[in-house]
Amino acid sequence: MSASEATAGRLAAGPKWFLPFSQLILLLSLLVLGGVLASIGASTFTLTLADLWQAVLNKIINAGMMGAVIVEALSLDDQVEAKTLASQLISTIRLPRVMVAAVAGAALAMAGALMQGITRNPLASPALFGINAGAACLLVMAQSGLIPLLAELPLIVVTAIGAGAAGTLVLMLGGGLAGRIHPVRVVLAGVAVTALLIALTRTLLILDEQSQSVLDWLSGSLTDIGWTEWHRLWPLILVAGLLSWLLAQRINLLALGEEMASGLGISPVKLRLQVSFLVITLAAATVAITGPIAFVGLLVPHLARKFTGADHRVLLPVCALMGSTLMVWADYLSRLLVFPSETPVGLVTTLVGAPCFLWLASREGKR
Repeated sequence: MSASEATAGRLAAGPKWFLPFSQLILLLSLLVLGGVLASIGASTFTLTLADLWQAVLNKIINAGMMGAVIVEALSLDDQVEAKTLASQLISTIRLPRVMVAAVAGAALAMAGALMQGITRNPLASPALFGINAGAACLLVMAQSGLIPLLAELPLIVVTAIGAGAAGTLVLMLGGGLAGRIHPVRVVLAGVAVTALLIALTRTLLILDEQSQSVLDWLSGSLTDIGWTEWHRLWPLILVAGLLSWLLAQRINLLALGEEMASGLGISPVKLRLQVSFLVITLAAATVAITGPIAFVGLLVPHLARKFTGADHRVLLPVCALMGSTLMVWADYLSRLLVFPSETPVGLVTTLVGAPCFLWLASREGKR
């Protein structure tokens, strides 16, 4: 083990876990699975595990020649039945929706953990970079026709551009142009840019009636999510998540201070720029699909550290599973609160996340 690895491992160890790592991962995986099954089963008519199994098999068959080979190799041919209304509902609506919810929750939680790691600010979250506000503002501009070129682009491209532009602007104002990103300046720049974009968005909503159609999206919604959105989302999140984990050891070293990290061979400026790009990718891709969803990136890293400590090598995977758990159960609750109507999932995460975060903050304040 190198000196840098030993130093980072010792200082990032944090508190003892309530559960061994393997048991914690198993518990969180079971909670995600339970949320998936509950969310899929929430319907005006009965959906069974047999319907889910049939929908999965039909999806594998529809994947092409390889899917058919897998089904035949496992001797599952006799279980593939004609598509029923229940299996169609699961395969076309419920399954992609819950999968997007799980991946979006993981992405936002990892983005929050990375933000808090590079800024050394426990209140940092993806919204700090103005990503949510930037995506919302540009989408409203596109809907209002204020910028004709935007109206010709797919909405996911528009929101991704807005989120990325806002995040880049915050980085530049936070010291990126000078080659030194200052944690406090990033926070101040994020607050200022977010406030400006929110004010502009509200002004456009008041002045243009056509923009009112995006209000559900602005609340954070999983309505109308399909396989198209899933295929657009998961590759970006997978790549950004893996790259984030590869940088976890260096983020641990950054917690020692910039001078110590530099002495151990780490460039703090370069590392912050790399991680900031990954945060923008994780959050922008998610916001473009689901709309702005609050408190996942702020609450989950705090809760995860209670189990893992501050070592990002284990913190990031646990955050991903906790974020998925929160989102799939929030999606389930969003369809139960006013059943058979639907509540935006962003409102549910806020209702759940705000009291929990205040409770965690009060506990920290007493120490």
